[in-house]
Amino acid sequence: MFSRHRMASQNLSAMQLILLSAVAVFMVATQALSGPLDRDAERLIERTNLGGGTAGVYIADLDTGEELANYRGSEGMIPASNMKILTTGAALLVLGEEFTFKTKLILDETYDPPLLVIRGDGDPALGDPAIFIGERPGVTLGTLFDQIAQALKGADVNAISGILVDDRVFDRNFTHESWPEDQLNRWYCAQVGGLNFHTNVLNIYTQPSRSGVPVVRFEPDAWWAQVQIKAKSNEASRDTAWVSRPTRENTFTVHGNVSTKSEIPVAIDTPPLFAGRLLADQLSSRDISVGTEGTSAIDTVRLFTPGDEITESRTIAIITTPIADVVGRTNTDSHNLYAEALIKRIGYEITSDPGSWENGAAVLRMLLSEHLGPAAAETTVISDGSGMSRDNRVNAETLAMWIRAIYKSDHWGTFEESLATPGNGTLRRRFNNGELRSDLHAKSGYLTGTYSLSGIMEHPKTRQRVVFSILLNDVRSGATARNAKPLIDKLVEEIDEYLKDRAGETAMGG
Repeated sequence: MFSRHRMASQNLSAMQLILLSAVAVFMVATQALSGPLDRDAERLIERTNLGGGTAGVYIADLDTGEELANYRGSEGMIPASNMKILTTGAALLVLGEEFTFKTKLILDETYDPPLLVIRGDGDPALGDPAIFIGERPGVTLGTLFDQIAQALKGADVNAISGILVDDRVFDRNFTHESWPEDQLNRWYCAQVGGLNFHTNVLNIYTQPSRSGVPVVRFEPDAWWAQVQIKAKSNEASRDTAWVSRPTRENTFTVHGNVSTKSEIPVAIDTPPLFAGRLLADQLSSRDISVGTEGTSAIDTVRLFTPGDEITESRTIAIITTPIADVVGRTNTDSHNLYAEALIKRIGYEITSDPGSWENGAAVLRMLLSEHLGPAAAETTVISDGSGMSRDNRVNAETLAMWIRAIYKSDHWGTFEESLATPGNGTLRRRFNNGELRSDLHAKSGYLTGTYSLSGIMEHPKTRQRVVFSILLNDVRSGATARNAKPLIDKLVEEIDEYLKDRAGETAMGG
Protein backbone atom coordinates (compact mmCIF):
# COMPACT_ATOMS: atom_id res chain seq x y z
CA MET A 1 0.00 0.00 0.00
CA PHE A 2 2.76 2.42 0.96
CA SER A 3 4.84 1.69 -2.13
CA ARG A 4 1.84 2.05 -4.40
CA HIS A 5 1.07 5.49 -2.90
CA ARG A 6 4.69 6.57 -3.43
CA MET A 7 4.61 5.45 -7.05
CA ALA A 8 1.37 7.35 -7.65
CA SER A 9 2.95 10.53 -6.29
CA GLN A 10 5.84 10.16 -8.63
CA ASN A 11 3.52 9.96 -11.65
CA LEU A 12 1.51 13.12 -11.12
CA SER A 13 0.21 14.71 -14.32
CA ALA A 14 1.49 18.05 -15.59
CA MET A 15 -1.89 19.61 -14.76
CA GLN A 16 -1.68 18.35 -11.18
CA LEU A 17 1.81 19.86 -10.84
CA ILE A 18 0.55 23.20 -12.10
CA LEU A 19 -2.31 23.14 -9.63
CA LEU A 20 0.00 22.24 -6.75
CA SER A 21 2.35 25.06 -7.74
CA ALA A 22 -0.51 27.52 -7.79
CA VAL A 23 -1.58 26.37 -4.33
CA ALA A 24 1.99 26.83 -3.08
CA VAL A 25 2.19 30.34 -4.51
CA PHE A 26 -1.15 31.18 -2.94
CA MET A 27 0.06 29.90 0.44
CA VAL A 28 3.22 32.01 0.24
CA ALA A 29 1.18 35.10 -0.69
CA THR A 30 -1.22 34.41 2.15
CA GLN A 31 1.65 34.14 4.59
CA ALA A 32 3.17 37.39 3.29
CA LEU A 33 -0.14 39.23 3.61
CA SER A 34 -0.95 38.26 7.17
CA GLY A 35 -1.77 41.62 8.75
CA PRO A 36 -5.36 42.93 8.86
CA LEU A 37 -4.42 45.97 6.75
CA ASP A 38 -2.08 44.19 4.32
CA ARG A 39 -4.62 43.64 1.57
CA ASP A 40 -6.06 47.15 1.88
CA ALA A 41 -2.60 48.66 1.55
CA GLU A 42 -1.68 46.44 -1.39
CA ARG A 43 -4.97 47.16 -3.16
CA LEU A 44 -4.58 50.93 -2.87
CA ILE A 45 -0.93 50.93 -3.96
CA GLU A 46 -1.35 48.55 -6.88
CA ARG A 47 -4.31 50.54 -8.21
CA THR A 48 -2.48 53.88 -8.10
CA ASN A 49 -0.42 55.04 -11.06
CA LEU A 50 2.87 56.34 -9.65
CA GLY A 51 4.62 56.38 -13.00
CA GLY A 52 6.96 53.55 -12.07
CA GLY A 53 7.46 54.82 -8.54
CA THR A 54 7.80 52.55 -5.53
CA ALA A 55 6.06 52.47 -2.16
CA GLY A 56 7.12 51.25 1.26
CA VAL A 57 4.48 50.97 3.99
CA TYR A 58 4.62 49.68 7.53
CA ILE A 59 1.74 49.83 10.02
CA ALA A 60 1.72 48.44 13.56
CA ASP A 61 -0.10 48.66 16.86
CA LEU A 62 1.77 51.30 18.84
CA ASP A 63 1.23 49.60 22.21
CA THR A 64 1.81 45.94 21.35
CA GLY A 65 4.01 46.24 18.27
CA GLU A 66 1.73 43.84 16.38
CA GLU A 67 2.30 44.21 12.64
CA LEU A 68 -0.84 45.34 10.83
CA ALA A 69 0.57 45.87 7.32
CA ASN A 70 3.92 45.48 5.64
CA TYR A 71 4.27 46.42 1.99
CA ARG A 72 7.98 46.46 1.12
CA GLY A 73 8.48 47.88 4.58
CA SER A 74 12.09 46.70 4.79
CA GLU A 75 13.18 48.38 1.55
CA GLY A 76 15.51 51.35 2.07
CA MET A 77 14.08 54.54 0.59
CA ILE A 78 14.72 58.28 0.50
CA PRO A 79 12.73 59.61 3.49
CA ALA A 80 12.78 63.34 2.62
CA SER A 81 11.73 65.29 5.74
CA ASN A 82 10.69 62.11 7.55
CA MET A 83 14.40 62.03 8.39
CA LYS A 84 13.50 64.63 11.02
CA ILE A 85 11.68 61.90 12.97
CA LEU A 86 14.99 60.13 13.54
CA THR A 87 16.80 63.37 14.34
CA THR A 88 14.32 64.82 16.83
CA GLY A 89 13.88 61.48 18.58
CA ALA A 90 17.65 61.14 18.92
CA ALA A 91 17.93 64.70 20.27
CA LEU A 92 15.39 63.97 23.00
CA LEU A 93 17.08 60.69 23.91
CA VAL A 94 20.55 62.26 24.09
CA LEU A 95 19.85 65.76 25.42
CA GLY A 96 16.66 65.12 27.39
CA GLU A 97 13.48 67.17 27.35
CA GLU A 98 14.82 69.47 30.09
CA PHE A 99 17.72 70.55 27.88
CA THR A 100 18.01 74.25 27.06
CA PHE A 101 20.18 75.86 24.40
CA LYS A 102 22.30 78.60 26.02
CA THR A 103 23.95 81.39 24.07
CA LYS A 104 26.30 83.23 26.42
CA LEU A 105 27.58 86.81 26.33
CA ILE A 106 30.89 86.93 28.20
CA LEU A 107 33.24 89.78 29.02
CA ASP A 108 36.99 89.26 28.78
CA GLU A 109 38.32 92.13 30.88
CA THR A 110 41.97 91.45 30.14
CA TYR A 111 41.26 93.82 27.24
CA ASP A 112 40.73 97.53 27.76
CA PRO A 113 37.98 98.22 26.98
CA PRO A 114 36.64 94.67 27.53
CA LEU A 115 36.25 92.17 24.68
CA LEU A 116 32.71 90.84 24.24
CA VAL A 117 32.65 87.09 23.56
CA ILE A 118 29.54 85.46 22.10
CA ARG A 119 29.63 81.74 22.83
CA GLY A 120 27.20 79.89 20.60
CA ASP A 121 25.46 76.66 21.60
CA GLY A 122 24.15 75.83 18.15
CA ASP A 123 20.72 77.28 18.97
CA PRO A 124 18.76 77.51 15.69
CA ALA A 125 16.02 79.62 17.30
CA LEU A 126 18.15 82.64 18.27
CA GLY A 127 16.46 85.66 16.70
CA ASP A 128 13.95 83.50 14.81
CA PRO A 129 10.81 85.64 14.47
CA ALA A 130 8.60 82.54 14.76
CA ILE A 131 10.02 81.85 18.24
CA PHE A 132 11.30 85.15 19.60
CA ILE A 133 8.60 87.39 18.17
CA GLY A 134 5.74 84.96 17.57
CA GLU A 135 5.33 84.07 21.22
CA ARG A 136 5.38 87.68 22.48
CA PRO A 137 3.24 90.13 20.50
CA GLY A 138 4.83 93.53 20.10
CA VAL A 139 8.37 92.20 20.51
CA THR A 140 10.80 92.87 17.66
CA LEU A 141 14.40 91.98 16.90
CA GLY A 142 15.22 95.45 18.18
CA THR A 143 13.92 94.38 21.60
CA LEU A 144 16.56 91.65 21.77
CA PHE A 145 19.34 94.09 20.91
CA ASP A 146 17.94 96.55 23.46
CA GLN A 147 18.17 93.88 26.16
CA ILE A 148 21.79 93.04 25.29
CA ALA A 149 22.76 96.72 25.34
CA GLN A 150 21.02 97.14 28.70
CA ALA A 151 22.88 94.10 30.07
CA LEU A 152 26.19 95.73 29.11
CA LYS A 153 25.25 99.06 30.62
CA GLY A 154 23.98 97.28 33.73
CA ALA A 155 27.47 95.80 34.07
CA ASP A 156 28.90 99.36 33.79
CA VAL A 157 30.22 98.65 30.32
CA ASN A 158 29.70 101.45 27.78
CA ALA A 159 32.51 100.46 25.45
CA ILE A 160 33.93 97.19 24.10
CA SER A 161 37.10 96.66 22.10
CA GLY A 162 35.36 94.27 19.74
CA ILE A 163 33.42 91.02 19.46
CA LEU A 164 34.87 87.51 19.37
CA VAL A 165 32.49 84.81 18.15
CA ASP A 166 33.14 81.46 19.83
CA ASP A 167 31.30 79.00 17.58
CA ARG A 168 33.35 75.91 18.45
CA VAL A 169 30.29 73.89 19.47
CA PHE A 170 29.98 73.01 15.75
CA ASP A 171 32.43 72.62 12.92
CA ARG A 172 32.57 75.22 10.17
CA ASN A 173 31.30 72.95 7.46
CA PHE A 174 28.27 75.20 7.09
CA THR A 175 26.76 73.57 3.99
CA HIS A 176 26.20 69.87 3.42
CA GLU A 177 28.08 68.54 0.41
CA SER A 178 25.06 66.70 -1.01
CA TRP A 179 22.64 69.62 -0.94
CA PRO A 180 21.69 70.93 -4.39
CA GLU A 181 24.21 73.54 -5.50
CA ASP A 182 21.59 75.60 -7.34
CA GLN A 183 19.43 75.95 -4.20
CA LEU A 184 22.00 77.01 -1.62
CA ASN A 185 20.60 80.56 -1.62
CA ARG A 186 17.14 79.29 -0.56
CA TRP A 187 15.98 79.55 3.05
CA TYR A 188 15.52 75.78 3.30
CA CYS A 189 19.23 75.30 2.48
CA ALA A 190 20.36 77.81 5.11
CA GLN A 191 23.89 77.25 6.39
CA VAL A 192 24.36 75.72 9.85
CA GLY A 193 26.67 77.38 12.37
CA GLY A 194 27.63 77.13 16.01
CA LEU A 195 26.08 80.60 16.29
CA ASN A 196 22.91 81.15 14.25
CA PHE A 197 20.68 84.20 14.02
CA HIS A 198 17.36 84.91 12.29
CA THR A 199 17.44 81.34 10.88
CA ASN A 200 20.55 82.42 8.94
CA VAL A 201 18.33 84.15 6.42
CA LEU A 202 18.19 87.73 5.22
CA ASN A 203 14.73 88.91 4.25
CA ILE A 204 14.97 91.17 1.21
CA TYR A 205 11.94 93.39 0.68
CA THR A 206 11.26 94.85 -2.76
CA GLN A 207 8.69 97.36 -3.96
CA PRO A 208 8.15 99.20 -7.24
CA SER A 209 9.08 102.82 -7.81
CA ARG A 210 8.35 105.40 -10.50
CA SER A 211 12.03 105.68 -11.33
CA GLY A 212 12.00 102.18 -12.77
CA VAL A 213 14.55 100.99 -10.20
CA PRO A 214 12.84 99.05 -7.40
CA VAL A 215 13.30 99.98 -3.76
CA VAL A 216 15.17 97.30 -1.79
CA ARG A 217 15.69 96.96 1.97
CA PHE A 218 16.99 94.26 4.36
CA GLU A 219 15.65 92.68 7.52
CA PRO A 220 17.71 92.43 9.66
CA ASP A 221 19.37 95.67 8.56
CA ALA A 222 22.71 94.33 7.32
CA TRP A 223 23.65 97.50 5.48
CA TRP A 224 27.18 96.24 4.82
CA ALA A 225 25.95 93.35 2.66
CA GLN A 226 26.49 94.06 -1.02
CA VAL A 227 23.43 94.13 -3.26
CA GLN A 228 23.14 94.61 -7.00
CA ILE A 229 19.79 95.54 -8.46
CA LYS A 230 19.28 94.09 -11.91
CA ALA A 231 15.51 93.98 -11.51
CA LYS A 232 13.15 96.40 -13.25
CA SER A 233 10.13 98.12 -11.77
CA ASN A 234 6.92 97.81 -13.78
CA GLU A 235 3.58 97.69 -11.99
CA ALA A 236 1.78 96.71 -15.19
CA SER A 237 3.60 93.36 -15.40
CA ARG A 238 3.60 90.24 -13.25
CA ASP A 239 5.92 90.28 -10.24
CA THR A 240 8.84 87.91 -10.87
CA ALA A 241 11.40 89.26 -8.40
CA TRP A 242 13.99 86.82 -7.09
CA VAL A 243 17.38 87.07 -5.41
CA SER A 244 20.58 85.17 -6.04
CA ARG A 245 23.68 84.74 -3.91
CA PRO A 246 26.01 83.15 -6.45
CA THR A 247 29.22 83.25 -4.40
CA ARG A 248 30.23 82.04 -0.95
CA GLU A 249 29.95 85.64 0.21
CA ASN A 250 27.15 87.91 1.33
CA THR A 251 26.71 89.46 -2.10
CA PHE A 252 23.13 89.50 -3.38
CA THR A 253 21.59 90.30 -6.75
CA VAL A 254 17.93 91.17 -7.28
CA HIS A 255 16.51 89.93 -10.60
CA GLY A 256 13.19 89.96 -12.45
CA ASN A 257 10.33 92.42 -12.43
CA VAL A 258 9.01 94.19 -9.33
CA SER A 259 5.35 95.12 -9.52
CA THR A 260 4.21 94.71 -5.90
CA LYS A 261 5.69 94.68 -2.43
CA SER A 262 7.29 91.32 -1.76
CA GLU A 263 9.46 89.51 0.80
CA ILE A 264 12.24 87.24 -0.46
CA PRO A 265 14.16 85.18 2.13
CA VAL A 266 17.75 84.43 1.10
CA ALA A 267 20.28 82.24 2.94
CA ILE A 268 23.39 84.08 4.14
CA ASP A 269 27.03 82.99 4.10
CA THR A 270 29.11 82.23 7.24
CA PRO A 271 26.34 82.67 9.86
CA PRO A 272 28.52 83.11 12.98
CA LEU A 273 30.42 86.06 11.48
CA PHE A 274 27.19 87.56 10.13
CA ALA A 275 25.53 87.34 13.56
CA GLY A 276 28.54 88.94 15.25
CA ARG A 277 28.61 91.82 12.80
CA LEU A 278 24.90 92.38 13.20
CA LEU A 279 25.27 92.59 16.98
CA ALA A 280 28.27 94.95 16.76
CA ASP A 281 26.34 97.31 14.47
CA GLN A 282 23.24 97.25 16.63
CA LEU A 283 25.19 97.88 19.85
CA SER A 284 27.00 100.84 18.32
CA SER A 285 23.62 102.39 17.50
CA ARG A 286 22.59 101.97 21.16
CA ASP A 287 25.33 104.10 22.72
CA ILE A 288 27.79 101.24 23.17
CA SER A 289 31.18 102.20 21.74
CA VAL A 290 32.54 99.32 19.65
CA GLY A 291 36.22 99.38 18.67
CA THR A 292 38.33 102.49 18.27
CA GLU A 293 37.29 105.84 16.87
CA GLY A 294 37.25 105.83 13.10
CA THR A 295 36.86 102.05 12.90
CA SER A 296 33.60 100.51 11.76
CA ALA A 297 32.00 98.37 14.45
CA ILE A 298 31.58 95.44 12.09
CA ASP A 299 35.32 95.38 11.40
CA THR A 300 36.00 94.53 15.06
CA VAL A 301 34.21 91.19 14.76
CA ARG A 302 36.21 88.01 14.29
CA LEU A 303 35.75 84.26 14.63
CA PHE A 304 37.62 82.24 17.23
CA THR A 305 40.96 80.85 16.05
CA PRO A 306 43.13 78.13 17.67
CA GLY A 307 45.53 80.79 18.97
CA ASP A 308 42.85 82.66 20.91
CA GLU A 309 42.66 82.48 24.69
CA ILE A 310 39.53 83.65 26.45
CA THR A 311 39.47 84.86 30.04
CA GLU A 312 35.89 84.63 31.26
CA SER A 313 35.75 87.62 33.57
CA ARG A 314 31.98 87.97 33.70
CA THR A 315 28.94 86.43 32.02
CA ILE A 316 26.55 89.30 31.46
CA ALA A 317 23.68 87.51 29.72
CA ILE A 318 22.47 84.05 28.74
CA ILE A 319 19.86 83.69 25.99
CA THR A 320 17.98 80.40 26.27
CA THR A 321 15.67 78.27 24.14
CA PRO A 322 14.00 75.09 25.49
CA ILE A 323 14.51 71.98 23.36
CA ALA A 324 10.72 71.54 23.16
CA ASP A 325 10.50 74.74 21.10
CA VAL A 326 13.24 73.52 18.78
CA VAL A 327 11.80 70.02 18.33
CA GLY A 328 8.36 71.53 17.72
CA ARG A 329 9.56 73.89 15.00
CA THR A 330 11.53 71.03 13.45
CA ASN A 331 8.59 68.67 13.11
CA THR A 332 5.50 70.87 12.90
CA ASP A 333 7.01 73.38 10.47
CA SER A 334 9.66 71.03 9.00
CA HIS A 335 12.41 73.61 9.39
CA ASN A 336 15.66 72.21 8.02
CA LEU A 337 18.08 74.45 9.95
CA TYR A 338 16.56 73.27 13.22
CA ALA A 339 17.04 69.61 12.33
CA GLU A 340 20.64 70.13 11.25
CA ALA A 341 21.42 72.00 14.45
CA LEU A 342 19.99 69.08 16.44
CA ILE A 343 22.02 66.39 14.70
CA LYS A 344 25.22 68.40 15.12
CA ARG A 345 24.36 69.15 18.75
CA ILE A 346 23.99 65.47 19.68
CA GLY A 347 27.33 64.83 17.98
CA TYR A 348 28.94 67.45 20.20
CA GLU A 349 27.15 66.20 23.31
CA ILE A 350 28.47 62.65 23.00
CA THR A 351 31.93 63.22 21.52
CA SER A 352 32.84 66.67 22.95
CA ASP A 353 34.27 67.41 19.51
CA PRO A 354 32.71 70.18 17.40
CA GLY A 355 29.33 68.89 16.25
CA SER A 356 29.33 67.70 12.65
CA TRP A 357 27.19 65.73 10.27
CA GLU A 358 29.62 62.84 10.68
CA ASN A 359 29.65 62.54 14.47
CA GLY A 360 25.94 63.34 14.68
CA ALA A 361 25.19 60.51 12.25
CA ALA A 362 27.40 58.16 14.27
CA VAL A 363 25.42 58.95 17.43
CA LEU A 364 22.10 58.42 15.64
CA ARG A 365 23.32 55.11 14.24
CA MET A 366 24.35 54.04 17.75
CA LEU A 367 20.88 54.85 19.06
CA LEU A 368 19.20 52.91 16.26
CA SER A 369 21.28 49.87 17.13
CA GLU A 370 20.54 50.25 20.84
CA HIS A 371 16.78 50.68 20.50
CA LEU A 372 15.92 48.73 17.33
CA GLY A 373 18.85 46.37 16.87
CA PRO A 374 21.99 46.26 14.71
CA ALA A 375 20.04 45.51 11.51
CA ALA A 376 18.18 48.82 11.73
CA ALA A 377 21.46 50.70 12.08
CA GLU A 378 23.14 48.79 9.27
CA THR A 379 20.30 49.36 6.79
CA THR A 380 19.92 53.08 7.52
CA VAL A 381 22.06 55.61 5.65
CA ILE A 382 22.35 58.89 7.56
CA SER A 383 23.62 61.79 5.46
CA ASP A 384 22.05 64.83 7.13
CA GLY A 385 19.48 65.53 9.82
CA SER A 386 16.71 67.25 7.85
CA GLY A 387 16.24 64.94 4.87
CA MET A 388 17.34 67.54 2.36
CA SER A 389 20.05 65.14 1.19
CA ARG A 390 19.02 62.49 -1.31
CA ASP A 391 21.75 60.23 0.09
CA ASN A 392 19.65 59.32 3.14
CA ARG A 393 18.09 55.85 3.15
CA VAL A 394 15.70 54.43 5.72
CA ASN A 395 12.91 51.88 5.50
CA ALA A 396 9.32 52.31 6.63
CA GLU A 397 9.60 49.66 9.33
CA THR A 398 12.57 51.42 10.94
CA LEU A 399 10.74 54.76 10.97
CA ALA A 400 7.61 53.24 12.51
CA MET A 401 9.53 51.25 15.10
CA TRP A 402 11.66 54.30 15.93
CA ILE A 403 8.48 56.22 16.75
CA ARG A 404 7.46 53.30 18.96
CA ALA A 405 10.85 53.39 20.68
CA ILE A 406 10.30 57.08 21.52
CA TYR A 407 6.79 56.15 22.69
CA LYS A 408 8.33 53.75 25.22
CA SER A 409 10.79 56.41 26.44
CA ASP A 410 10.26 59.23 28.92
CA HIS A 411 10.06 61.79 26.12
CA TRP A 412 6.90 60.75 24.29
CA GLY A 413 4.79 63.74 25.35
CA THR A 414 7.26 66.25 23.95
CA PHE A 415 7.79 64.24 20.79
CA GLU A 416 4.09 63.67 20.06
CA GLU A 417 3.30 67.34 20.65
CA SER A 418 6.00 68.30 18.15
CA LEU A 419 4.27 66.53 15.26
CA ALA A 420 1.89 68.30 12.91
CA THR A 421 -1.87 67.79 13.20
CA PRO A 422 -4.62 68.28 10.60
CA GLY A 423 -4.92 71.96 9.75
CA ASN A 424 -1.62 72.86 11.44
CA GLY A 425 2.00 73.12 10.34
CA THR A 426 2.81 71.12 7.24
CA LEU A 427 -0.63 69.45 7.48
CA ARG A 428 -2.51 72.75 7.44
CA ARG A 429 -4.14 71.84 4.12
CA ARG A 430 -4.53 68.12 4.71
CA PHE A 431 -7.03 66.01 6.67
CA ASN A 432 -8.84 69.13 7.88
CA ASN A 433 -12.24 68.23 6.43
CA GLY A 434 -13.31 66.59 9.67
CA GLU A 435 -13.71 63.12 8.15
CA LEU A 436 -11.01 61.43 10.22
CA ARG A 437 -12.43 60.02 13.42
CA SER A 438 -9.07 59.29 14.97
CA ASP A 439 -6.52 61.84 16.14
CA LEU A 440 -3.56 62.19 13.81
CA HIS A 441 -0.03 63.36 14.68
CA ALA A 442 2.38 63.04 11.77
CA LYS A 443 5.45 64.28 9.95
CA SER A 444 5.21 64.88 6.22
CA GLY A 445 8.05 64.94 3.73
CA TYR A 446 8.67 66.01 0.17
CA LEU A 447 11.47 66.18 -2.37
CA THR A 448 10.99 66.04 -6.12
CA GLY A 449 9.64 62.54 -6.82
CA THR A 450 9.62 61.67 -3.10
CA TYR A 451 6.65 61.82 -0.72
CA SER A 452 6.38 60.59 2.86
CA LEU A 453 4.18 60.64 5.92
CA SER A 454 4.86 58.90 9.23
CA GLY A 455 3.17 59.22 12.60
CA ILE A 456 0.45 57.84 14.83
CA MET A 457 -3.34 57.66 14.89
CA GLU A 458 -5.32 57.29 18.10
CA HIS A 459 -9.00 56.47 18.42
CA PRO A 460 -10.61 59.05 20.74
CA LYS A 461 -12.78 56.51 22.60
CA THR A 462 -10.83 53.27 22.79
CA ARG A 463 -7.40 55.01 22.85
CA GLN A 464 -6.07 52.29 20.60
CA ARG A 465 -3.02 53.69 18.81
CA VAL A 466 -1.48 52.78 15.49
CA VAL A 467 1.96 53.80 14.25
CA PHE A 468 2.63 54.02 10.53
CA SER A 469 5.18 55.05 7.93
CA ILE A 470 4.44 55.59 4.24
CA LEU A 471 7.28 56.31 1.80
CA LEU A 472 6.95 56.92 -1.95
CA ASN A 473 10.04 57.21 -4.16
CA ASP A 474 10.74 57.79 -7.86
CA VAL A 475 7.28 59.18 -8.56
CA ARG A 476 7.38 60.54 -12.08
CA SER A 477 6.63 64.24 -12.45
CA GLY A 478 3.51 65.39 -14.25
CA ALA A 479 0.06 63.88 -13.94
CA THR A 480 1.22 60.85 -11.95
CA ALA A 481 2.77 63.05 -9.26
CA ARG A 482 -0.72 64.27 -8.43
CA ASN A 483 -1.59 60.73 -7.32
CA ALA A 484 1.06 60.58 -4.60
CA LYS A 485 -0.49 62.59 -1.77
CA PRO A 486 -4.00 61.22 -2.38
CA LEU A 487 -2.58 57.69 -2.10
CA ILE A 488 -0.94 58.52 1.21
CA ASP A 489 -4.14 60.15 2.46
CA LYS A 490 -6.20 57.10 1.46
CA LEU A 491 -3.84 54.82 3.35
CA VAL A 492 -4.29 57.02 6.42
CA GLU A 493 -8.06 56.82 5.93
CA GLU A 494 -7.80 53.01 5.86
CA ILE A 495 -6.05 53.11 9.23
CA ASP A 496 -8.82 55.36 10.50
CA GLU A 497 -11.43 52.86 9.26
CA TYR A 498 -9.57 50.02 10.96
CA LEU A 499 -9.57 51.87 14.28
CA LYS A 500 -13.23 52.75 13.85
CA ASP A 501 -14.13 49.12 13.14
CA ARG A 502 -12.12 47.91 16.12
CA ALA A 503 -13.91 50.44 18.30
CA GLY A 504 -17.22 49.01 17.11
CA GLU A 505 -16.09 45.45 17.93
CA THR A 506 -14.96 46.58 21.37
CA ALA A 507 -18.28 48.27 22.04
CA MET A 508 -20.26 45.18 20.96
CA GLY A 509 -18.00 42.97 23.05
CA GLY A 510 -18.86 44.79 26.20
